[in-house]
Amino acid sequence: MVICDLVEFTRFFNQPDIHEYIPRYLNTVFERVECCFFGGKFDWLLEKETEKPLSILPVHRKFLGDGFLYVWVALKSAADFTVGFRTALANRLWNFKTYFEKVNRIAAEELPVLDLPPTIRFGIARGTVHELSIENSASKEYIGVCLNLASRLQKYCPSLGFIASARLDLPKAVLVKHSYMRVIATKVRGFPKEIVIVDKKEFEDLTAEERDEFFEEL
Repeated sequence: MVICDLVEFTRFFNQPDIHEYIPRYLNTVFERVECCFFGGKFDWLLEKETEKPLSILPVHRKFLGDGFLYVWVALKSAADFTVGFRTALANRLWNFKTYFEKVNRIAAEELPVLDLPPTIRFGIARGTVHELSIENSASKEYIGVCLNLASRLQKYCPSLGFIASARLDLPKAVLVKHSYMRVIATKVRGFPKEIVIVDKKEFEDLTAEERDEFFEEL
């Protein structure tokens, strides 16, 4: 599952008459987030590539006020979540976070405000979820430890906009090829010593104080 969150959304929300513009802004952002899953034109990239949908699509999404929760469920078994699927999901979200300034420029073309959320954060986790049916309703909810983990990872280290649990289980060769690395997150509430995947350059750009506060190297 994936949880994403718009940074400094409260400040954006407190601007005069912002209620008139919030739906337009959120639609601009999250239509593009969902292109990462359902395919479409990635107009936040310089090449403006058109990408196909992921091999497995999310079965559930939930608006969280300043972000979204997306849940995937294996069609037959956990083997459905191939290395290719997991790699594509991670890379697309990393790219989206990295080029979020372009998404804001696209949104600003139709908005009369400039103080937009400066970035977006993603937390990714993998594990068992349980489906809850709501009585007298077609709506469904999901619970699971991995949902808590994804939520806590997306806001864990403020200087990183992308953190995935190593439970995503990407092979070492994939991590090296795409410039990711594994480190230990030492202060995730409820998950002591959680191994996580981060972008290697972004991790190296953290201050020594940030690395010491949030992480240990393997």
